[in-house]
Amino acid sequence: MTMFRATYCPDCGTKLVSQWFEGKDRPYCEECDRIIFQRPIPCADVAVLDGTEVLLIKRTNPPHVGTWALPGGVIEAGEPPAEAAARELHEEAGVHVTPVDLTLIAGYTAAAPQGWYNSGYTYAVQFDSVDGEPAAGGDASAARFWSLDELRDSAEQLRPEHDEDHIQDAIEELRTE
Repeated sequence: MTMFRATYCPDCGTKLVSQWFEGKDRPYCEECDRIIFQRPIPCADVAVLDGTEVLLIKRTNPPHVGTWALPGGVIEAGEPPAEAAARELHEEAGVHVTPVDLTLIAGYTAAAPQGWYNSGYTYAVQFDSVDGEPAAGGDASAARFWSLDELRDSAEQLRPEHDEDHIQDAIEELRTE
């Protein structure tokens, strides 16, 4: 499934038409006689915590290019969320973690500027449970730890769904373990 509105049937290639179903117009394939549902994009991210500092990456790809965010990204087909979070952490921030060392702290939904939505999972882990030193990779141009004071002073630089409250929740969750 794609995040962009389908124009052609993914099964037979027929141009889609619109059909009213369950209270809204939806893409419909007349050849296959079925609605083509657009689904949210499942994502996973990780808050790597070192005391009261959190590892963030600077985004180079849409959405929110140039903002700082938790390392994370799209869950691939057949990939468990914790494995996706660990993979994305390595790709974007250069550090390794075993998925079983991640603590699930929240589920979320977020709207992208392009009009689509994603849903996801946020995990947290202490820095002493990861291997390696942070280094930007993948679709990140920088990776570094931020203090809570820096986050408060630089809120406009953060990806909207990765705000200070979201990060504070991760810190509190790991403190109570």
